[in-house]
Amino acid sequence: MPCLAARRVVACAAFLVCLAAPAQAQQYPVRNSTVEACENQRTLDAVAQALGVNLVVNRIDAWVFDWDWARVGFESWSKNLELGWQWDETQFGINMFVHPYHGSLYFDAARANCLTFWESVPVTFLGSWTWEFFGEKWRPSLNDFWMTGYGGVAIGEMLHRLSAAIIDEESSGGERIGREFAAMLVNPMGGLNRLARGEWTQQRANPVDRLPGSYLAQIKAGGRVVREAESPGSATGSPTLLIDVRFGDVIETEHRAPFDVVSVLAQVSPDGGGLNILRALGRLYGKDLTGAGSRHRHQFVVSQRFDYVNNPVYRFGEQSLELGLHSRWRTGPWGLSLGTRVAGDIVMLGAIDALEAGMGTRDIDYGPGLGALVELSLERDGVTYVAFYNRVRYLRSVSGPPADHSILFSGLDITIPLTSQIGIGAYISGDDRRSYYTDLPNDHRSYLESRFYLSWNLARSTGRSR
Repeated sequence: MPCLAARRVVACAAFLVCLAAPAQAQQYPVRNSTVEACENQRTLDAVAQALGVNLVVNRIDAWVFDWDWARVGFESWSKNLELGWQWDETQFGINMFVHPYHGSLYFDAARANCLTFWESVPVTFLGSWTWEFFGEKWRPSLNDFWMTGYGGVAIGEMLHRLSAAIIDEESSGGERIGREFAAMLVNPMGGLNRLARGEWTQQRANPVDRLPGSYLAQIKAGGRVVREAESPGSATGSPTLLIDVRFGDVIETEHRAPFDVVSVLAQVSPDGGGLNILRALGRLYGKDLTGAGSRHRHQFVVSQRFDYVNNPVYRFGEQSLELGLHSRWRTGPWGLSLGTRVAGDIVMLGAIDALEAGMGTRDIDYGPGLGALVELSLERDGVTYVAFYNRVRYLRSVSGPPADHSILFSGLDITIPLTSQIGIGAYISGDDRRSYYTDLPNDHRSYLESRFYLSWNLARSTGRSR
């Protein structure tokens, strides 16, 4: 279903925040934390901005771009309310990436107006619901509603945390403006609210957790080769770029609030349509099962997961809840430790391309599912040098013809450090996808991917004892 582009989102957000901002800048109390609510909550401003995003975007789409689906009115609203939900089974990239990003604007409007994580969730779903029923001429899409809501929460809180790390409220001059502008690119609603309220130049103490005790920013640049598993002659190569960002340490960071530990992995390769992978994980709850002084550490973790994958075998996306056991085993020599992770996933809503389903323009299957993963890693001071992944997903289609989809992913990643920040590495993985239809032919596809890269990392560890 048609949806807004990011450039129009920023423009409409700027207009909306200017309307909601007070005439003169006000002084607000210092926030104690980036993950908790600040004082002086502005709930009505948050709701007004979330709803206003939809109004302004719709009008731009109708008046500037002249898109028919944006020409809404009492007739379309009445029809949508009467007919109710349908499935939007086309435009995988828009439904699984753009819609969640759209939802992050609702969420970050709430966070920028001092609402807590949990208080921002209903604002996000309210924005999504009103867009589906009143922002488009076509019937509301159930999958878009959930993807915008769940995905908006996951992406929104991560962007909120990242933008807070970029801003240094104790700085001034050109550095301060540069930081504020960069943070606004990451989190448009947060940055525009700060600009409208005169906070871009206001000096005050930074939030106590602006920079987490542990963090990692890693960039891997090189080339990749992909081919069908049973067809060596099908191999193709292209440059590739991976960005891995982690805030907090799932073992060492004490749980205080949702998403106090965050990890994001993105891969971009031209031969895969640009964005190939976007995986994001935010800790909702963590329970230490051992203790800070224990030689081996174990933690029970509940996380929210957002996945977007686009490769030659499948296009897959999900919003899921992950429950697992994270462990760190000290090995002794050179400060190395063995990390293990065993988890199960409840897929609240997943999507996978429908292959040759024979259903006209429909090209996506939607449904709930289950998953599991086992991961092993060799780490030192927050940096992973060897990692083995094994993940499986099962998805039951409920939007089209009855079908069961399974995905198996296995991979090995090895990085050899040359200096404390630079290394060279290699990666190999295999993806296997099987789709079983009740009334249509089954399908089985698999492919192999290998990467060779130069890595750069910036890491800070909590300084755990060895």
